[in-house]
Amino acid sequence: MDRLEELRADEGDRSTADEGILLDQLDEVEGRLLAFGEGLGGEADDVTDLPFTEEAGLDHMPEPLYVRHDTEMLNQVTSWLLQDQHIGLVSPYGTGKSAFREIVLRDLSKHDDFVVTHLDNPRETTARSMYQTVLEAAYGAGYSIKPGHYSQVRNGIPWATAEAKKAVHEVLRRVRADGKTLLLVVDEIEVLTADLLSPLQVAGDAGVRLFLTGTPDGKRRVAEIRGTLDSRLRYYENIDPFSPDDIAEYVARSLAYFRGQQYRGESPDLFTREAIEDIHERTDGNPREVRIECRELFTRAAFVWYRTGQDIDRIQVTPDLRHRRFGMGY
Repeated sequence: MDRLEELRADEGDRSTADEGILLDQLDEVEGRLLAFGEGLGGEADDVTDLPFTEEAGLDHMPEPLYVRHDTEMLNQVTSWLLQDQHIGLVSPYGTGKSAFREIVLRDLSKHDDFVVTHLDNPRETTARSMYQTVLEAAYGAGYSIKPGHYSQVRNGIPWATAEAKKAVHEVLRRVRADGKTLLLVVDEIEVLTADLLSPLQVAGDAGVRLFLTGTPDGKRRVAEIRGTLDSRLRYYENIDPFSPDDIAEYVARSLAYFRGQQYRGESPDLFTREAIEDIHERTDGNPREVRIECRELFTRAAFVWYRTGQDIDRIQVTPDLRHRRFGMGY
C-alpha cells in the first residue's frame, strides 16, 4: 500500500481524532504533501525534504539547486580572488548572497591554494573570537603558533586579545610564505558591531583576505564607521535577479534533485510556462521570493491532486491555482 492509499484508509480515523484541532491538521496536511511528493517520484521523510523547502543560510543548499545566472558577478569575484583582493558582495535581501557564500565556502575549501573559514554569528562576534576563528582555520591547515611566545594559551589560542592578534600575524606569515590565501567570509555586514570592524581591518592587514557580504546599508555603514577598511574592499553590487528562464531552471533542478535525478537542461514538468511567468511578475525574480512562491504553489497543487483524485500526471501548476480554495475536503 503506497502513502496515498494509507492516507485515505486512515481518513475515517482521523476525522474522529481528538489529539487537538491543530495537531490533527498538522498530521493530515503533512500526509497529503508527502503523498504528493511520492506520487511525483521522490522520497521524503518529512516536509522539509520536499522541493522548494531549502534555505541556503540554514540548510547549505545542495549544489544541484544553484542557478548560475549572474555570470558577470561570478567572473568578477573570481578575478578578484585570483588577484588576492578583499571583496565585498553587496545586494538586497533575498537576492542570493547566502547561496553564493555557500558556494565560496564549499568550493574554495577544496582548493589547495585557499584556507577558508567564516564567522557563524557576526552580530555576537568579539575581536578575540574573530582572531580565534582565523587561528583555528590555520591550525586545521597545518599552521600553528609557538606557545612559548605567549603568556597564557588555552586550547591553542592565546587568552589575551592582544596576544591572539599577535598569533594571527605569526601564522599568517607562514600561510602567505607558502603561497596560500586564508579567506575569512563574513555575512550580514549590516549587523556587525562597530568594535569588530577595526579587528577585521587588522586581520586584513595581517594577510587574511576578507570576503564580506551584506546589504547596501551594510556597505554604507562600513564606509561611515571604518572608512579605511571600506577603501580596501573591491565591491560587487546588486546580484542579478532571476529571469523567467532562471526560474524555470530552478524549478526543474528542484524537481530533478527531489527525484534523485541529474538535471540535464530540461523544462519543469509540473509548472506551466504561464506559471513561471506569473511567478517572475509577482517576485521580480528575487530568488528567495521565488522559492517561497514555488513552495506555496506546490502545496496548493498537492491539495488539488488529493481533493480531486486525478492522476498525478494531469496536475499542473498554473497561475489560476493561486485562486483555488485551500479546503481540506475532496
